[in-house]
Amino acid sequence: MADILILTASFGMGHNSVAHALKEQIETEETHVKVVIADIMEIVDPKVKTFSSKMYCELTENYPLVYNTFYDIKVNYKNNIIDNVFCNLYYKKFYEYMEAERPKIIISTFPLCSGIVSKVKEEYSVNVNLITVITDVVDSWEWIYKGTNIYLVPTNEIKNRLVTKGITKDIIIVTGIPVKKGFISKNISASVKDRNSILIVLSGIDNIPEDVLSKLNNKNNLKIRIVTGRNEKLFKKLSGCRYSNIEIYGYVDNLNQMMDESLFIVTKPGGVTIFEAINKELPLIVLNSNIGQEKGNIEFIKQNKLGIIIDDLGNLPFALDYYINNPDLIKYYCKNIRRIKETLNFKSFFGSVLNEVIQA
Repeated sequence: MADILILTASFGMGHNSVAHALKEQIETEETHVKVVIADIMEIVDPKVKTFSSKMYCELTENYPLVYNTFYDIKVNYKNNIIDNVFCNLYYKKFYEYMEAERPKIIISTFPLCSGIVSKVKEEYSVNVNLITVITDVVDSWEWIYKGTNIYLVPTNEIKNRLVTKGITKDIIIVTGIPVKKGFISKNISASVKDRNSILIVLSGIDNIPEDVLSKLNNKNNLKIRIVTGRNEKLFKKLSGCRYSNIEIYGYVDNLNQMMDESLFIVTKPGGVTIFEAINKELPLIVLNSNIGQEKGNIEFIKQNKLGIIIDDLGNLPFALDYYINNPDLIKYYCKNIRRIKETLNFKSFFGSVLNEVIQA
């Protein structure tokens, strides 16, 4: 049995990352509480889990127009048919799991999780607190269910958009997207002038052109660090080349420390990575994307001037030249990031929600 059940799904890495960040922070604050993370698909249909995860990757990487067609339906239409089908198909199976675990709180980091739990609450009159954590800078209808007791949202703007959709403002807490403790820095260890590296995170990216690598290698005033994450094929390819000014890493567990030493982070527009950078007060260079939820993240960066958007990695050397030669712009981005960071109030999540429910 679990006091707190955190539900996630293996559609991209972000939802799982948020789930583990929440578990880590809750267990730090509430040492006596039992927290369990579970994949919603493993619970309701394990055979479909691998297939659905592969299908998600295939659509986002190779058929974005098809993916966006489905995504737009879920974004723009309340109680859309896609989510309703899945919820009706799986809610009974999940109810059996809930009866065995009997959690006091369920935290959802994926829209389908919120939908299924809400359906269970409606059909069986189950009295369980559902907390929905929105893991991108979006206000999509796919996240919104009347069975949700609390919403944790990335920004004040998203809170305001949810209010216009009929959500009571008192149940919305602006926390940012939860990140692991290592990315939460009260004191930034290195000032801008002491940072001398560019961190390029290529997780989810299949290749980086050789001419770009050559140009980056010639930037002797900077240390270039490339992290390929779990992409072993790309890591082997890049490791086989010799560079005097580029360091190649595979999966690392000290990305937070690497951020402390960097002037910029170059990355895809994932919600978690963006808020890791915000907590580290690190300006972003983000690869443009036409994938549904990532477009919302990019718009957030643009509107708040937290960094720059490039259309492809071929533009990276030129972007670095321009911004390194204009250090006041780096300071400007850092100032904007601190402004966003000051609006986040993750601690209130513990004081006003968890303690009250757990002690009941």
